[in-house]
Amino acid sequence: MDGSIPRLKAELQQKISESRKIVDLYRPIIDAYIVDFFHLNHWNTLPPSWIRCFSTIPIEHLPALLSFENRNTETTVWPLTVLSLRSLFRRLVHTRSRPKTTEKHPTDPNCVYYKQSSLFHKSVKLKKRHEIEQFATNCSRENNCHTLVDIGSGQGNLARTLAYGFGFRVCCLEQNESFVQAARQKDAELWRRLVKLEPKLQNTTTTVPHPVHLHEKVNLDHIDPNAFEQLLRDALNIEKGQHPDALQFGLIGLHPCGDLAPSLLRLFLACRECRFIKLVCCCYMKLSCESSISNGESKEYGFPLSDFCRRTNLTLSYEAREMACHAIEQYRDRLSGDYHELKIHAYRAAIESIIVRLRPDLKHAGLKGGIRATEVSFAAYCQRAVDGLGITVPESDVHSAATQSRLSRWEEVVKFYTIRLMFAPLIETIVLYDRWLFLLEQGTNARIDVLLDPYLSPRNHVITAYK
Repeated sequence: MDGSIPRLKAELQQKISESRKIVDLYRPIIDAYIVDFFHLNHWNTLPPSWIRCFSTIPIEHLPALLSFENRNTETTVWPLTVLSLRSLFRRLVHTRSRPKTTEKHPTDPNCVYYKQSSLFHKSVKLKKRHEIEQFATNCSRENNCHTLVDIGSGQGNLARTLAYGFGFRVCCLEQNESFVQAARQKDAELWRRLVKLEPKLQNTTTTVPHPVHLHEKVNLDHIDPNAFEQLLRDALNIEKGQHPDALQFGLIGLHPCGDLAPSLLRLFLACRECRFIKLVCCCYMKLSCESSISNGESKEYGFPLSDFCRRTNLTLSYEAREMACHAIEQYRDRLSGDYHELKIHAYRAAIESIIVRLRPDLKHAGLKGGIRATEVSFAAYCQRAVDGLGITVPESDVHSAATQSRLSRWEEVVKFYTIRLMFAPLIETIVLYDRWLFLLEQGTNARIDVLLDPYLSPRNHVITAYK
């Protein structure tokens, strides 16, 4: 092994260490619930120089806070600490921008997917279509095995593209039986349509195999690699006496949620026949941490994974990990457009101040969403938001001087929300780099690439590792 992997491990350790110092310093901002803005007076948790600056800055200038990758000419005089943070973010945060050299199409001109893409796009939303196309194309560049395993495959949209469009042998494991049935039906429907347009496919079922869908729940808390590999052999009709490479497979996951992603990484490491893993991850707030595991319970937790981060007691709060899942680019565009819609954050924070006084047990309760602040008054919002919650917001509270004073500060809420979001890419980078470091510690070759358009798919990084 050359010196590149030790150097990479040292670089990741250094970046994680520097990043956590920033998190520790600004934890009161990062860990704040925006709904508590008035109740806990979040505005006054900002450094005094920030309060002076952001009290006068127009909302139209805020998008620049979320665009630190580009060294554009600044039109705003930010506090020195904000400028320092932006400089640190440029060095520490993994880019969210896709390389301009990203290939749109595979090199094989006979690729069924691109010849008949409209069939694969049927009933698939634009966001999902983009994710599947980019992920499948990326998989097509892996040449170390021809079999892919998708755990938590849903209704098989990705599997159909990989099998019929790119010629992979795909085995899907899904615990929801109705999803499995739907996947098989959709497979049959797509196949019927494909062979009408590509008759030669009927004579090539050995090279274009149908996806195999199993109604199966894999115990990822207690991984048995031998049992898992035997399950795959049975599903794919592979005898143990066949060629040693017959079962070699890659594990894939397009947005595995929460602890599923770390479990898949462990499965990859445990299975001798698993040659690579490729994951686009999401839902970091659903990751289990050491503090969330009951005493005496042997379950592996999801964050942190690397030995380095565990030894140094790295922690990220639920609030921080939830913030790392936000759609930053979309929010930035909202700040640049009709930002008055963002007044809804102030509505939510104002009603929270009333709720916690009347019913402390309903603190942070889930309220009705989908209400546009530009279309309703605060009084109307209060009626609709608490519907089904078993509480009525008194008219006297809705129209009180205290409530009206809070609502008049709605721009402060938007500004605080944006300041928090400025740290989100750093938090996501810590989670991603912990996983990257974990894989390197286990002796694999691993990398992180920007695969997806962040405007369409905010969780746009792909982790790939090889054995």
